Parts: sequence; C-alpha cells; structure tokens
Amino acid sequence: MELRSLSYFVRIAELGSITRAAAHLRVAQPALTRQVQRLEEELGTPLFARINRGVRLTEAGQRLLDGATRILRDVERTSDEIRAHDAFPSGRIILGITPTLCPVLAPELFARMRQQFPKIELKIVHAGMVRLEEMLIDGRIDLALLSELSRSRLIVSTRLAEEEMVLVTKPGARAPGIVTAAELRRTSLILGDGLRAAMDALLAGLGIELKVEIELNDHETIRRMVQEGVGASILPHASVAGECARGLAEAHRLTATGIYRTLALGVAANRTSSVAREAVAQAVTKLVQDHGPAMRKSVPRSGRGREAKRRG
Repeated sequence: MELRSLSYFVRIAELGSITRAAAHLRVAQPALTRQVQRLEEELGTPLFARINRGVRLTEAGQRLLDGATRILRDVERTSDEIRAHDAFPSGRIILGITPTLCPVLAPELFARMRQQFPKIELKIVHAGMVRLEEMLIDGRIDLALLSELSRSRLIVSTRLAEEEMVLVTKPGARAPGIVTAAELRRTSLILGDGLRAAMDALLAGLGIELKVEIELNDHETIRRMVQEGVGASILPHASVAGECARGLAEAHRLTATGIYRTLALGVAANRTSSVAREAVAQAVTKLVQDHGPAMRKSVPRSGRGREAKRRG
C-alpha cells in the first residue's frame, strides 16, 4: 500500500467524485480509477459505491479513510519538521474551532497568517467540543480552539480568555436589564446540543435548569430565528455583537455578575510539536487576546463591583 495511493484515495473521499479528484490532482481519470482498483484488490473489499454524479464510501472505505488520514498527517508532520526553519515555518496545519467562534475569528486569522506566515497552509474545520477532542486525539487536526478547558488526560489545554454568554432576543422582546435566575428558568430557548451542554455545566452551581423549547444545531439559523422573534437563545456575545450594533437583535446579561465560558487552546498530549503548529498557536493566541474586549459585554455600573469575583 503506497502513500500516493492513500493520498489519492483520501482526496476522492473528500470530493466525493473520481472525476473531480482527477481534475484537482491533475491525474488522468483512468489512472486514478486503477489506483482505487488496486487498493480494493489488495484489501479484498470495495471502498466506494457509485451514486448519482459521484461515489460514496463503503463501511470498509470509511475505516480506511480514518486510518489513511492519520498516516498521511503523521508523514506530513514529519516532513514539515525536517523542512521547517524557525524564521520561515512551512507546512499544512489543520485547526479545529467551535461553530460560534469560527465566523468571529477565522476571517482575520487567515489574513494574519497570509501576512505573518505565508508558507503555512492553514485549514480550518469547525465542530463541537466533544468532536474536536476526538479529532485531536485521533490526529485528524493539529490543534483546536476549545470552548472550555479539556478534561481529557490525552489533551493539553491552555486557558486563553473568557467569553460572556448572553441571552439574545428580538429587539424590544423584553425590557432592558439583567436577566435574573428566575427569568432565565422560565424563558423558552432555542439551543443546540453543544451550547446546551456548555450552559448546563456553567449554570450547575446556580441551580438553574434551562427550558429548551427548540433544539437546533445550526447557529446561523438560530440567530435568524431570534431576529424574527421565534424565540430567544443563549450565545457568546462576540457572535452576535454585529447584529446587536445594527439593531437586529439585543443581548442581555445573564445574572448580575454575568456568565462566562473559558476559551482554551488544545493539543494532543502525545503529538510532537512542530514549528508550523507553534506559529499557528501563537497567531490564534494573539488574535483571541486582541478580540478580548469584544468577547465581553460592556459591564453595567451596578455590576462592576462583583464582576471580578464571578470571573474566578
């Protein structure tokens, strides 16, 4: 089993089409098809099933994809480490990031990487906290911006900042002011699995059980539904700051002292670092620090005296 064959196989799986993969790889389609056939003959099982306008992985193909991705990433990391120089880090780095943080940070991160580390090829994937931890451990991503410190012994996570969680409503849906614990308990919410689990953990010590009326795992749709008055939601302040500034939504502080989640940078404990990975980690850390003020709501005067206590 050759690395080139595995690389071709992975690209076909990613694009869902031998034709598109051939064009992307600049390899003749018949040659690419033969590579797949050789892999299938060697393994004694079909790896792809043909569908309309493309192919999909069989169960065996999915298992090979998981293993091939790890193998190719390890080979790529090793090559990057050999070629890398401190002054000009190079290589391909995959960063995982949560869906609420991705639109806030990704555009500027790409701009900074192009300027500061032009030889690094950055790829970003977004997923929930649990999925990101799995991908770190499996080696499918190099590092991740997590929405809380990891509890896994297989992951080393470093605290970067705190981000305020706020109740988001349609403008005028409630009177301005702090959302009390009693109000929060009776407010019907639109929440996804990831944010619901995170909020349950943050509110556990306060004895607040959320009333989730609609479960939806798409943050863009949640924001649209809130703007149209379908319901309220709890989201990071930075992810809705733009809509609030334009008068499309309103953000309200949760409890007098605010509710904050921790942002952390995570890496697999058993993975060797590289110059390129450290460069990306450095860029992400600086970006989060620069965005720090935007990630926290303006604290009302009445709440300033107790805010520091809540942060601890």
